[in-house]
Amino acid sequence: MKKHLLVMGVLFISNMFLAQTNRLWKEVSPKTNSEIFENKTSIIHPKVYSLDFSGLKNALAKAPESFSKSGKSDVIISFPNADGVLENFKVRENSNFAPELAAQYPDIKSYVGESLGDTQFTVYFSISPLGLSSMELYANKSAVFIEPYTKDLSTYVVYKKSDKKADLDKFECTVIDVAQKGIDNSNLTARPNADDGKLRTFRLALSCTGEYTTYFGGTVAGALAAMNNTMTRVNGVFEKDFAARMVLIANNNTLIYTNAATDPYTGNLNLQLQQTLTAVIGNDNYDIGHVFNAAGNNGNAGCIGCVCVNPATNTTTAKGSGFTQSTAPVGDNFDIDYVAHEMGHQFGGNHTFSMNNEGTGVNMEPGSGSTIMGYAGITGQNVVMHSDPFFHAVSIQQITNNIKLKTCPVSTNTGNLIPTADAGLDYTIPKGTPFVLTGSGTDGNSDPLTYIWEQMDNASNTQTGANSAASATKATGPTFRSYTPQTVPYRYFPPLARIVAGATTTSSPVGTASGIVVEALSNVARTYNFRFTTRDNRAGGSGNNSDDMIVTVNATAGPFVVTSQNTAGVVWNEGQAQTITWNVAGTTAAPVSTPNVTILLSKDGGLTFPTVLVASTPNTGTYSYTVPGGLGTTTNNARIMVKGVNNIFLNVNSQNFTINSSAVVIPPGGGGNPGGGNPGGGNPATQSPVFQGMMIYPVPSNDGYVYIKTDFPPKFDGDRKPAPYKVTYEVYAMDGKLVVPKKTRHIFSRTVDNRADEKLDLRDLPTEAYMIHVTVDDEKIVKKLLMLHKK
Repeated sequence: MKKHLLVMGVLFISNMFLAQTNRLWKEVSPKTNSEIFENKTSIIHPKVYSLDFSGLKNALAKAPESFSKSGKSDVIISFPNADGVLENFKVRENSNFAPELAAQYPDIKSYVGESLGDTQFTVYFSISPLGLSSMELYANKSAVFIEPYTKDLSTYVVYKKSDKKADLDKFECTVIDVAQKGIDNSNLTARPNADDGKLRTFRLALSCTGEYTTYFGGTVAGALAAMNNTMTRVNGVFEKDFAARMVLIANNNTLIYTNAATDPYTGNLNLQLQQTLTAVIGNDNYDIGHVFNAAGNNGNAGCIGCVCVNPATNTTTAKGSGFTQSTAPVGDNFDIDYVAHEMGHQFGGNHTFSMNNEGTGVNMEPGSGSTIMGYAGITGQNVVMHSDPFFHAVSIQQITNNIKLKTCPVSTNTGNLIPTADAGLDYTIPKGTPFVLTGSGTDGNSDPLTYIWEQMDNASNTQTGANSAASATKATGPTFRSYTPQTVPYRYFPPLARIVAGATTTSSPVGTASGIVVEALSNVARTYNFRFTTRDNRAGGSGNNSDDMIVTVNATAGPFVVTSQNTAGVVWNEGQAQTITWNVAGTTAAPVSTPNVTILLSKDGGLTFPTVLVASTPNTGTYSYTVPGGLGTTTNNARIMVKGVNNIFLNVNSQNFTINSSAVVIPPGGGGNPGGGNPGGGNPATQSPVFQGMMIYPVPSNDGYVYIKTDFPPKFDGDRKPAPYKVTYEVYAMDGKLVVPKKTRHIFSRTVDNRADEKLDLRDLPTEAYMIHVTVDDEKIVKKLLMLHKK
């Protein structure tokens, strides 16, 4: 009983903290340009919030340290996301400073938070006299950044990198000339990953010029606060991809120079930094050295993979010779595109773009590339305008292989079980034909995984400049860009939306300066090498794993094309015989060897293909089909997909068409209620209580949102817990296909009538009928949903 009361007390306190932090943020109108920081004027349609900064500091006062005995936190902080929704995080302090340095500057802090019920969603943030700076890393969408918006630090802007205009300064990484002197890349088939359950911590000696300090107010504390903001984000991506982090050394304040006229940096930053660190810190007292400057727009790591390596002489460079400089040394561009890039070199990563070829064997991204070791936004062959905050699979391989061989970092056993990765079999496909790769992965800690498929083909010396774009005639080299990791283990080539549009290529996003073709299906014989990487994204020491497979393009077979339902005005009526046709194009013969196909139906214009018309039929180019009942009410957005059985190639007809069929047939018991009570009868547009304690509404939903309402007991009677309630839900199509994987949320706040609402965002689901399975603690219901919004 005492234990039960203790748990109730902790939950009650957590609930109080959340209620307080929910009130920290208030959305306000954007300000005039004269009031805001200059580097925020390029953000398109900014979401601006006022922040109770003092309240935030008070709420964080009880956050435990990441590596305290328990490592657990009951401190819950809310942050707005890019959609204007407050997300809740359990927060721990995650200091970038050695304890002695942290004690000297107690107002400079760094934290990490894991989203409640979704460990795939992490926030890294820092606070100081410079305000708040944060980075929210999602499992399946773009990172979100929060930074000061107005110069008085009273308001903050929330944005994604794609929300910024294409105005990235021309940054140049001059480490190209030392790329050949880097680590050995001869064994790229070994596939090292962050796969040994260890978090490696490196001692960082981070210096700065007088110009950098002046940019942040001219004080040592101001410079250290800015450094802390940057390293919070850099460590966020390094922890996620490499299970490695950097901590500023105890006497790092001795490396902060406040006077540009007297600092030791006059031009050759690589060598001057190395000599400064040797003289001021000593080679035995740090593992990696770097200097920040507020001038120019370039960087140079000094060497590749040289962490832990001492300089041979006083006139040579090694572990303490990296620099990054920018006229605006602040914000996500500086932190991710520049600093993480240069430090990535120091940890062992080469450039991954192919617009230049350095002979390292890892130029595996078309054009500029889009990952951190690419050159996004600053070349004549841009894939995107800003780097995505993750490293390419080959960078993970290079860097984890390098740091595992080092003896200088402090290695901490995390207890994290490494996920598995299985890329599946190799395949041969016809030329000019879309395909889909599907892998699998498991995690011993039951951490939800993210997945990414990336091409692992190095560019040749002639595939540079304009020739670095993806092309259907490339017999070698990269032809598919990297995309943000996803929560599903499959990837269409090109993206499904492009396949539905009848395209065989993908170009840079609209608004990308000097954009190029970034994906292209091959019309010539070649092989694609692909790597499938799984990540568990665990804060404080994540793990990842990978597996490789090969796709061989056969130039004799293909293109495989659906030839029916390709004109306007096609109508299928229930009970009518219809014929689906396709061009076999030699796909039954060796080496493609695919004697059967499966045929799938979409009723949402090709967004999903949940309905199997026939699981397997001979690959003859024709299939006769009688339209059954139960396909749903009239739809004008039907599409057909024909896919090889036991193969990966596929294609889709080119036009939407109409199906007139009877309403969806609900299987017996499909709308049942295992928990008892009303199974959902009566007026579906009203709030219908399913059983005491929970209801789901509205049905139908006209805007894509569904609410779960939970009754709280007026008193704690010993049988039911107070808030928070753990809520899990998953959504199925009427044919049983899972369309929204299980998600877990927590209901904390109550309304005045002693109830709590949880708002579910299902706007990505097209207009259709679904079944939602909801469990609140031990109470479960299954209910039919009708989504009537226009997607």
